[in-house]
Amino acid sequence: MVLSSEWRLAVTVSACVAIIALSVVVITGLVGQVSFAPYAFAGIAAFTVIRLGQVPFPIAPLLGGLVAVAVGAVVGLLAVRVRGSQLAVATLAGSLAVEELVFRWSWFSGGDLGARMPRPSLFGVDVGIGAVGAAYPRRAFVVTTLVVLALCLLAVLGIGRGIVGRRWLAVRGNERAASSLGIDVAGVKLAAFSVSALLAGVGGAFLGYQRQIVTARSFALFDSLMLVAIVYLAGIAAPSGALLAGVLASGGLLTVALGRLG
Repeated sequence: MVLSSEWRLAVTVSACVAIIALSVVVITGLVGQVSFAPYAFAGIAAFTVIRLGQVPFPIAPLLGGLVAVAVGAVVGLLAVRVRGSQLAVATLAGSLAVEELVFRWSWFSGGDLGARMPRPSLFGVDVGIGAVGAAYPRRAFVVTTLVVLALCLLAVLGIGRGIVGRRWLAVRGNERAASSLGIDVAGVKLAAFSVSALLAGVGGAFLGYQRQIVTARSFALFDSLMLVAIVYLAGIAAPSGALLAGVLASGGLLTVALGRLG
């Protein structure tokens, strides 16, 4: 609440990217499935929020996340048949196809010109980011984003420490051994991809709210590659890795800190 405009914006960017990074922790860190599509899911949710128009917040980002879940379930069906490098290449190709075809579909995304995100409000209270001068970004949006990040963190921690998380780790360790213990490997993969897509979708919706105008290039394949690499180096098997990835994100806390030192 007391930070300057520059630092508040950095906190917001880091929080949004951290939510998307949690999707990588889920699918790769906990289940061992390599996916290069987090920003594809994020973009699908963000553009869905735009298409929903007058649907109120927070229903709109949740619905956007559910659309991303539907796409994630399709990817999960693919993961049942292939794995390892084959799955990585398949998600790489799928992410590129989404970027070049879906995100450039003018009705859905506004094409190269992009489209403006609706301004979120909660119970009549404006929680959008837009403001004039030093009031930008609005503190209400920063706090809302941090609350959503905290809820997502708690959800991932709860899953990881529960019976579902133990099943996911068993599949990550050895799929055949997990299957011999009676674990439904296909069901685990489908569930993990769905949860991962939901997290990426929610993060993408908030990243769209933060940017206000999103285009076909706002959720590029290169962003997915960079995010997976950063989360891997930061600690892909724990939610703390997602938080560190958010700190390291372009425009995030580290960017501002280095700019101040420079």
